[in-house]
Amino acid sequence: MTQIYRHSIIDIRSREYPALNDMTYLDHAGTTLYAKSLMYQFSNDMTSGIFGNPHSASPSSMLSTQRVENVRLKVLRFFKADPEHFDVIFVANATAAIKLVLEAFRDVEVPGFWYGYHRDAHTSLVGLRQLAARSRCFESDQAVEDWLKETADGQKDAPSTAVGLFAYPAQSNMNGHRLPLDWPGRLRTSSHADCQKMYCLLDAAAYVTTRQLDLSNVQTAPDFIALSFYKIFGFPDLGALIVRKRASDILRHRRYFGGGTVEMVTTLKGSWYAKKAHTIHEQLEDGTLPFHSIIALDSAFNVHEQLYGSMDNISRHTCALASDLYNQLASLRHANGQAVCEIYKDPNSQYGDAKAQGPTIAFNIRTAQGGWIGKSEVERLAIVRNIHLRTGGVCNPGGIATFCHLDYWEMRRNFSEGVRCGDGLDLLGGKPTGIVRVSLGAMSSQEDVNRFVNFVEEMFVEAGDTMEPAYILHPITSDMAESAVEKVQVFPILGCSGWQVPRNISWSIKETCLQYDREWCVVLKGSTTPLDHPSMKNIRPHIDIEKGILKLTAPLKPSDASSNSSKSECDEEVTISLWDTPSQRIQPYLNSNHHLADSYDSESIVSFFTAVLGIPSTLARFNKITESNWNDSVSPLSGDRSPRVSAVSDGEAQANIILSGSSKWKSQHYIRIGMHNFQLIQSPTPHTAEESRRLRHLPNIYDRSLAAQNPTICYGDYVQSFSADSASHDPALRASIASMSAGQHVCPVWNCRKDFNVAEELAAHLHTHKRLADVTKVYDEAVMDVEVLLEPTPKRWRRWKLRLSRKV
Repeated sequence: MTQIYRHSIIDIRSREYPALNDMTYLDHAGTTLYAKSLMYQFSNDMTSGIFGNPHSASPSSMLSTQRVENVRLKVLRFFKADPEHFDVIFVANATAAIKLVLEAFRDVEVPGFWYGYHRDAHTSLVGLRQLAARSRCFESDQAVEDWLKETADGQKDAPSTAVGLFAYPAQSNMNGHRLPLDWPGRLRTSSHADCQKMYCLLDAAAYVTTRQLDLSNVQTAPDFIALSFYKIFGFPDLGALIVRKRASDILRHRRYFGGGTVEMVTTLKGSWYAKKAHTIHEQLEDGTLPFHSIIALDSAFNVHEQLYGSMDNISRHTCALASDLYNQLASLRHANGQAVCEIYKDPNSQYGDAKAQGPTIAFNIRTAQGGWIGKSEVERLAIVRNIHLRTGGVCNPGGIATFCHLDYWEMRRNFSEGVRCGDGLDLLGGKPTGIVRVSLGAMSSQEDVNRFVNFVEEMFVEAGDTMEPAYILHPITSDMAESAVEKVQVFPILGCSGWQVPRNISWSIKETCLQYDREWCVVLKGSTTPLDHPSMKNIRPHIDIEKGILKLTAPLKPSDASSNSSKSECDEEVTISLWDTPSQRIQPYLNSNHHLADSYDSESIVSFFTAVLGIPSTLARFNKITESNWNDSVSPLSGDRSPRVSAVSDGEAQANIILSGSSKWKSQHYIRIGMHNFQLIQSPTPHTAEESRRLRHLPNIYDRSLAAQNPTICYGDYVQSFSADSASHDPALRASIASMSAGQHVCPVWNCRKDFNVAEELAAHLHTHKRLADVTKVYDEAVMDVEVLLEPTPKRWRRWKLRLSRKV
């Protein structure tokens, strides 16, 4: 790589960043690293003089004031901003700068302000919409372009407010896409500026890390620029809001005032105050400035220039590295030709073009079978290798939703299923819940790039046939099928009627049940025990997943209905959110895996059940299950949510899956429906006439295909059954049976994939992958274990069946 800096990057790293010798740091979008000489200069500055509180008039205080104002000017010079037209307000970080703008717009008189923001906006930008009278999210660059070109007569959003604010990031903090910087100037000359007083807020935090922000043209510059200095220099932890003075009047609407921003305040017998009027920063820098951090910023500018020369040099350096990293990751292939990395690049960007793309790469890793390697699995292995990167939602909800193809209802569903920042829920509905992000900075090197590519190649590129094709489950063909799925139905509320899943919808199979099956129950008001009432069977549910609602209808008791009313007029209805958790906490019911967590205190829900059943009652929801902890001793009322299967001829009462055709499966031990294996379990009521059998889903931890990661069942799925003996001759079913007693935590390394009962065991095991030589050793051990477990010799299979029978 061509040397761009005055000194070689190797010399700079060894002298200024000695801690990088044993690590690969790829999280510069979070914060870049501070140089050793910066800390020395700052320490020398602090020990060579005394700096007093700037609000005093002592010599030490005047020294602080002078240094702060010098740094303020230095900030403007760094961004090529003329002090005559711009001012700098020091804040804690970019988010604090954004919030400061919001405080001013929030205090605009009724009817408030209009707010528009780009899909790539950081969470902190998105949050402004909560206080806007109206808001709009622009779903792409083209949507903004079309909006800017609208004429006054053709505006889709007719202005209903006198003030508007348009905000967007100069660079996406998720994938590095750089957005046009000419939008602020074009907005000022657009029809929107004629109809409203329009302002533009630019989030430059990610952009200025490796690219020069040029504010020399005051006509095209944004009105407000939010940024964080630690993203440029690593230290100090400080931010700024750069204000275009022509737009500063709107900031004076802020009603709050803090110490140092007013000339006089009265508190007794009258409320009056006088703001400082000389500069905008005097009015908005509340309290005592972090003057030591601002003085440290002086040293940061000096050291940064000494090491790297200019931001243009950093831009060329990181652009070349990012292009190489992107090309190497994009070219990685499994042995079968499947791409290893799915990279989330904006279609308007191209790596190698610094104007359109920053040195950030967002991606997820796929298996050779087309499934996903979870982001948390990648992160755990990266930690073992001392590779520093970022995973998750990275505070960019619009980018995550767009590139992971998550609709609004899927985001709401994911949250209700437990997805949170920093969690380990990597996949839901067959889609990733977040991404892996690597980002480069001024001190990144070619060695960093090569180390990371080697890490991905060693850990995740499947270089051979790691699993015999027979172990992977393929669809049942019509000539193999014994029967087919005639109907799928779920019973959302314990003891109430079921709802038939539409034939064109594939329904999710959860760890111990079908999605939303027996997830609610009815309880008496003030009770914790599920209610069993004869009128409950009249309650008819309907589920709309995309709208996130469970709709219940039921006829009123005859005494409550007028004799001359039609049936539809006598029906009671209530709608319940699938996504929201009830607010009223109640005690656990029984000693069970599934216990009541919350009951609904909504007046409409209580009224519905009270009217339908004739007794004071309401709805309660079972706890979400986070571990697969099957327990056959659990009472069916409290804990049995396993799906049930029956034949058409046996009736459909409480059965989730109705099969047509042969009933051969009734006498078998295992059943395959579509792409998934199940264990048939003895009915919990053997002395009754009930013909349904309970099913236990048998996931195959050795199968990393998308179908295995997102199990579903649908009308028309073919069915095939197996006895215990015939199962031993079906490799895919053997693998599923083996998975039944395996742990739930599986090593993600392609040539290992050992399983563990608890996450702590997996974490300890991952350290064996610290070096490639150890990976080979682990691979050999894993092969031996799999052979012992799955080799279909009669002796070994009998032993496995004995262990299985004792568990069941």
